[in-house]
Amino acid sequence: MTPEAARAVARVTVAIAAENFGFSTEIITVPAGAEVTIEFDNRDDGVPHNVAVYTDSSAAEAIFVGEIVTGPVRTTYTFTAPETPGNYFFRCDVHPAMHGAFIVA
Repeated sequence: MTPEAARAVARVTVAIAAENFGFSTEIITVPAGAEVTIEFDNRDDGVPHNVAVYTDSSAAEAIFVGEIVTGPVRTTYTFTAPETPGNYFFRCDVHPAMHGAFIVA
């Protein structure tokens, strides 16, 4: 295998919706170092939401912070997952009670 082939980046698309102040999933699992595309559907009329990924639930260190969008609207976020496997955290920054596990395998 060539070095270029060994470095091929995994690409993962995840669909997630926000509705009634909750996410449609509580767990997102992606490969380490993957290019992650989140297809985000904010179904809450007149309510702002986003998807943000942090190293842990303290939300002190961001991995990715998606733009806040007011529903109903669909948007796409793209970012690179951490290279280090482990359990991370995602949430809506406007409504922190909306959250889940972002698992890098």
